[in-house]
Amino acid sequence: MRTIRNLLLLLLIAPILVVAGELSHADLQQENALLQAEYDLAKAGKPYLLIDLQEQQLELKASGLPLETWHIDSYRRWGYPSALTAVDLQSKSSLAEPEREVHVVSAAVPDGVAADKPLKAFELADMPTSYRLHLGNGTDITVHPAPGTWFQHLRSILAVPAWYLSRPVISSWKFLRGSPYNELALAISAQDARRLYWAFSEGTPCLIRLPAAVATARVPSTAGSKRQ
Repeated sequence: MRTIRNLLLLLLIAPILVVAGELSHADLQQENALLQAEYDLAKAGKPYLLIDLQEQQLELKASGLPLETWHIDSYRRWGYPSALTAVDLQSKSSLAEPEREVHVVSAAVPDGVAADKPLKAFELADMPTSYRLHLGNGTDITVHPAPGTWFQHLRSILAVPAWYLSRPVISSWKFLRGSPYNELALAISAQDARRLYWAFSEGTPCLIRLPAAVATARVPSTAGSKRQ
């Protein structure tokens, strides 16, 4: 078992060793920090989420192996939403929280349990597609479905200036309250958004890998779709 785990960790390290000669000192610092964090999580056997902005994908991993992979259609960031060490998901919030109630049939009710007691029984289709993820270090991650129709694309383009104009106001308000403001806005498919909400539960560690060219930047950035 230990040999298999060491082999898996070697496979995790290999891609970084190949490109190490092409990375700057700052980029290598980020890669080394993420590598150490993934190694620690892999040893512990804990599932964790890697937000890889270089590859524009989300990976839910366990023991260094991807369990689920979701493509990031586009993203925007404000501040420095970096998580080079594992940061737990503190909470999730949505304007439309999952709601579904199933009432217990009286014939199947055990003794001492009220027959009309509602039970929550969620399905994947009940999960929201737009929501906010709050990390333990104060970073906020907003998730919304990628535009599909031409009207949705137009609305998404028009929303970009408003997003950037509003962030300095929010950032100033946070500064006055003594807390940093870092935000990452992700656009993924509606189905992937539901799966992410379903799988990424409170207490799960999260890592964020910034693009190599901006690994140490502290200015706003935007990136478009990289469809294969």
